[in-house]
Amino acid sequence: MQEDKLMMPLFRAAGTLALMALGACSAEKHPFDRHLAQLRPVTVAALPDMGWPPGTMLCPMGIYQSELSDSAPHADRVNAFLKQKKFLGDEGLWSLIVVTPMSEGDAAIEQLLFKRGDYDVINDPQLIARDAETVPAGFAPHACVTVEQARVLVTRAQRSRRKLVILGTS
Repeated sequence: MQEDKLMMPLFRAAGTLALMALGACSAEKHPFDRHLAQLRPVTVAALPDMGWPPGTMLCPMGIYQSELSDSAPHADRVNAFLKQKKFLGDEGLWSLIVVTPMSEGDAAIEQLLFKRGDYDVINDPQLIARDAETVPAGFAPHACVTVEQARVLVTRAQRSRRKLVILGTS
């Protein structure tokens, strides 16, 4: 009887951990992440409707990237937002910064975080030139692009079988 009292909290803790692990495994992917994961190299595709208003800017940030380049649209506001959040990019995550038009302050900026799946998101022109196997004629990579013009290029990395995802226009 005494053993039962001691074992019950242990069983509860183990059950709680098992439920947490199950919940983490079944986490639903964001529709944007699902869309990217389904695309195959070499593809240039429009984005599905995500409900973002016209004029919304999308700015992808790859692994280890903690801020937008100074030349990117809205870089000052976005980088201030990221600094306020104390965001630091790392190997396991990439971000999509969503900047809604005609608004003031940080309320117009949203950061979506995604786990690094079977693809890498890059937007640095030097990395694209070095790593991308194929960039089709007519596709222009951009640090930020409006939802109306946004196209996604999925290609392969030159020295690996990993997919590369690049946002731009065509």
